[in-house]
Amino acid sequence: PKANQEPEAREEGDERVPPHHRAASPHHVDDERAKCAEELQAIGGVDAYQQASQFNTALHSTSRWVARRLRAHGVLAAGKPAPRVLEIGAINTQLLDTPGLHVRALDLNSQDARIEQRDFLTLPLGGALEASGASRPYDALVCSMVLNCVPDARRRFDMLVCMRGQLRVGGLCFVVLPGSCLAHSHTLTHDSFADCLRGVGLAPDLAAETPASAKLAYFECAAGLPDSAAALRFQRARHERRSGHGSQPPRRKSRGADFDVDLGGALGFGERIGRSFEALQPSRAQKEQR
Repeated sequence: PKANQEPEAREEGDERVPPHHRAASPHHVDDERAKCAEELQAIGGVDAYQQASQFNTALHSTSRWVARRLRAHGVLAAGKPAPRVLEIGAINTQLLDTPGLHVRALDLNSQDARIEQRDFLTLPLGGALEASGASRPYDALVCSMVLNCVPDARRRFDMLVCMRGQLRVGGLCFVVLPGSCLAHSHTLTHDSFADCLRGVGLAPDLAAETPASAKLAYFECAAGLPDSAAALRFQRARHERRSGHGSQPPRRKSRGADFDVDLGGALGFGERIGRSFEALQPSRAQKEQR
């Protein structure tokens, strides 16, 4: 079945090459990077940001939630092999220190010798490569307060596709975002972001237990096949908000207002939709009948 295959090839190269290598406008990327650099400098630079994040995670422990949910699913249990977990954007060792887990932790600016300094988007799809040369997908993936730090809406989509590409079928993906990214976004809502996740094959369980927090949004997702119908719903909802046909956007200066995901094209596993939403136009015959 398709769900047991590795993600299929993109048009521009080997299937093992992550999708972010697709050509992007250099001016747009440079503008986004400059904007992020200014914002980061305003709060004291990378180290200050990570220190603040470490303090925040001490108050809202993602690792305890993840371990609790893995136990609830029977993935983390006595007598079973340690589940293989990939943590993206690890700013502390809480998950690494969780008993019973085999964790590979990554970060762009590692603050600990056990955290691998690497860009997640450069990882080959399909999981970790073993000595035999075969790839072995992960049982779980944790992406906490990372997606919102990606400076480009298209790269956020690429990141979600890559996240699904690292997981086995039925594997669990834990996503945490600042609540303001969904409450104040000009283009997304909590419901439409859930469709975005479904679209790339990360189906959220909206009834799952999550930590009580007014400031964070938690999503526990199961890895399966991409859902093109959900992806199209997301595109339509995003188009309507961008066009002003849906809910009126909040003030431009609201925190999280610029959070967006540019979903479209290859969703993975051979599933594809249009690059962007195309509103259905009335046919000529329909116009003449009016």
